[in-house]
Amino acid sequence: MVAPAASSAAGPQTGDEWALIVTGTIPEPTLDEFLHKSAEKRIDWVNSSDGFTTGTVERVGLFLSFARPRTCLPGMLAFYLGCVLLNVPMGIDVLLGFFVTFLYSAVANLFNAYSDIAEDNQNIPARLYLLGLYGRRRLLRSSYAAGAVMLVAAAVVSPAFLLLTALCLLIAHQYSLPPLRMKARPMGSLVFFALDVALPFLMAPAVVENGPAISGNWPFLSMAAYLLLWFVAKGFVKNLPDFEGDREAGLSTSATIFATRQQAAVAAAVATVLVYLGPLFLVVAGQFEAKYLFALAWFPVACAQGARMILRDDNQSANNMLRFDMIVSTAYLSTWVLLADPSITSLLVVAGSLVVIFAMDALKLDTRKKEDIG
Repeated sequence: MVAPAASSAAGPQTGDEWALIVTGTIPEPTLDEFLHKSAEKRIDWVNSSDGFTTGTVERVGLFLSFARPRTCLPGMLAFYLGCVLLNVPMGIDVLLGFFVTFLYSAVANLFNAYSDIAEDNQNIPARLYLLGLYGRRRLLRSSYAAGAVMLVAAAVVSPAFLLLTALCLLIAHQYSLPPLRMKARPMGSLVFFALDVALPFLMAPAVVENGPAISGNWPFLSMAAYLLLWFVAKGFVKNLPDFEGDREAGLSTSATIFATRQQAAVAAAVATVLVYLGPLFLVVAGQFEAKYLFALAWFPVACAQGARMILRDDNQSANNMLRFDMIVSTAYLSTWVLLADPSITSLLVVAGSLVVIFAMDALKLDTRKKEDIG
């Protein structure tokens, strides 16, 4: 009997107040209102929200923003590079391989957006706002649905490809989520992150049943090892812009293990410069022909990127560097593809990849847009 008395004393409930009692949700704020909330209240709103998007177009747009298609191209291109190095002919199975390896990165991004609310609350609160609009639980369901689509597509290709796709999903899940949550383990997270490119490359032989053997194929195996190291360096780079926020959130990363952001920047810059010398080492070691030295054209760009990491330490510049680095990564792998197979098919694959990046930027379908970074 106490509750009614209190209610009566407070006055009759409004329709909006009754809606809150019935649904248990917090009303939708504007972005500006959200950003002016305390960190704790922002988290509370996201966790309580079942989503506010009702239109299909808006919901698909938010889904794509969390999937971040512009970051899904290196894995797909690495897969295709593996195919051309092994002379796997273009066909429906290779096209399905494109789809699966592209989704591998997308699903990893979706799981990451679901799990990293504490870090995003510090680094990119605008992403947290979008998560509330979409619905956090809905995003997790969408992540699993995308993973199921991957498995169905992979099953059409071959049993070996299906098995490797299941491994991709396990890695994508455990990178961000318990029990392993590898991204909280600095060195382990770098390896898991690098598998985003190295594993799709290794999936190329499984596109066809009884596909080409890679045992003793040292050029192919050395390229797999190189791609792993190359993307480990990318892991150092991608953690750099979030140094302060990750440290404040208590997350240990390949950046926050250093005492200062400057030390982390130097490490990322050195790693970046060294891995772009890879073509030289692979050619000198006799694993690839001299024509692949043309990939060294990206070395000066890598040096410029390294300089930006060290000399520009504001958050906006760091994120601009990271966004541009994804273009560099895509263009670098595209160079390898065209050197291995300068065909019309490869030109179309490369052109399509670049169209995806610039289309996503033009449509602003990403959760690390320039305007989202303070």
